[in-house]
Amino acid sequence: MSDEQLVKVTAPLKLVVTSPPKFSPYPRPIREIHVLELTTRCNLRCRYCPSPQKLRPHEDMAWETFEQSLRFIKKLCDIGTQGEVALTGIGEPTLHPRFVDAMAALRQTLGPHRQITVSTNGIIFPEELAVEMKKHDVKLYVSLHRPERAGLAVEIAKRHGILVGVNNSAAISAMYWAGQVKWYNSHPQPAWCDYLRLGWAVILVDGRVTQCCVDATGEGVTGTVWQEPKDVPMKPFGLCAKCSFTVPD
Repeated sequence: MSDEQLVKVTAPLKLVVTSPPKFSPYPRPIREIHVLELTTRCNLRCRYCPSPQKLRPHEDMAWETFEQSLRFIKKLCDIGTQGEVALTGIGEPTLHPRFVDAMAALRQTLGPHRQITVSTNGIIFPEELAVEMKKHDVKLYVSLHRPERAGLAVEIAKRHGILVGVNNSAAISAMYWAGQVKWYNSHPQPAWCDYLRLGWAVILVDGRVTQCCVDATGEGVTGTVWQEPKDVPMKPFGLCAKCSFTVPD
């Protein structure tokens, strides 16, 4: 995320040094689950987001799928390549009925030193949730889709020392989700795809694993959390040709 996309604040982020990537010809192995999508449900209908189009069913991740996702992540921790996990996706993660339980379980899996972040629209963010996030050392980004509502979430998060940034990228550093929404691109160019470059992947709400952070349909799925990480390859796919991020060699 660029400086143009993110207004930074003072809560410290942890830095976990993983072993350096050794680039190899495609297909490349997954090194890190960078995004864990707890839900595809959302309480907003932003025109620049694919969620309102229902390109995938609106649903919450089943708890059994979440537990299997943790096992998948733990294997990447064990080999030393797993870093930060972001609870985000095309839904609002705090809507998951077991959101607090999920934070606690993810923290137990990652241990005390790896970063956990949450991205929220801040529409519903009570004080009690900030307390739980601080308890499990989870940091927060607030997206300013509705600033008149999100502002309160920003203030609550600041009081509890969990806010690391507010995101206004839809206005000043926009993207059109590789042609999946009718919007525009204004984010800095050139921009490399860190997912393919660094071996980052996304666990979707149904347990499938995709290699793309803007994969709204599941076109980039190459496996599931019920497989071994080494058996889930990463390589460019159809959506890459339409994307404003550059595919690395």
